[in-house]
Amino acid sequence: MMIDDQTKKTYQSLLDSTTTRVKSGLEDANSFAQTLADEIKAKFSTDNETSTVKDSETTQRDPAVETFLEDLKTKGALAFYQDYNFEKIEKLIEEKKAELTEKLGLGESTQPPLTGKAREDALTSLDDMLDAYRKQLQEKMQAEDKLDQQNTMLGTFLQDLA
Repeated sequence: MMIDDQTKKTYQSLLDSTTTRVKSGLEDANSFAQTLADEIKAKFSTDNETSTVKDSETTQRDPAVETFLEDLKTKGALAFYQDYNFEKIEKLIEEKKAELTEKLGLGESTQPPLTGKAREDALTSLDDMLDAYRKQLQEKMQAEDKLDQQNTMLGTFLQDLA
């Protein structure tokens, strides 16, 4: 079965556009992946010089790197990645909560402060908005993961064709 040049160009164009979309949304994931790859490479290097230096580096490493490695070892890659995404979502939720608190008049600087039924309604509204925002962020991350997976499969397929 032969695939003509036009079909190959179409696949390549699709791959290029998909890659562009994924790159714009996954800069944090790429940074994480690079850090992970560097740490794994350093940790499992078979070079004798590296292994002797590795023992002395352990005491000189940044505590954040040590925490990262320990978490990765104890949780495994999937659980670590899920926790990473959860922490990222929680950070975004906190930022959105602060923004919405001011907009809904629930902030400490609001004059006059909301009381009674108006405050209860504003708090209920805030909770509903934050729940919707959380669901939106989770769906976005799932879609990005799925798109990345499909992009990888498409890239593998195109490499097999070449």
